[in-house]
Amino acid sequence: MDMTKITGLWKSEDKNGNTYLSGKMNAITQLMIMQNTYKKEDKEPDYWLYIKPAAKKEKTGNEHTKENKRGSDL
Repeated sequence: MDMTKITGLWKSEDKNGNTYLSGKMNAITQLMIMQNTYKKEDKEPDYWLYIKPAAKKEKTGNEHTKENKRGSDL
C-alpha cells in the first residue's frame, strides 16, 4: 500500500488524565488527536483530529543580547 508519512506524534495527558497525541505538521501547523470522551453511540467517532496554528517561539533576553553584540561587531 502506498502511504506518505506526514509527521510524528507524541503521547501526552491532559489535566483530566485523558491521553492525546500531538505533533507539528510543519512550521506553522500543529495537529492534535483526542479521544472522544463524550461518545455515547457506535456511530460517533472514537477520536477527533484538531488542527491549530503552532505556538511561536519567543526569543529570550540572552538571544537578543547575542544578536545585538554580533550586529555591533560588523
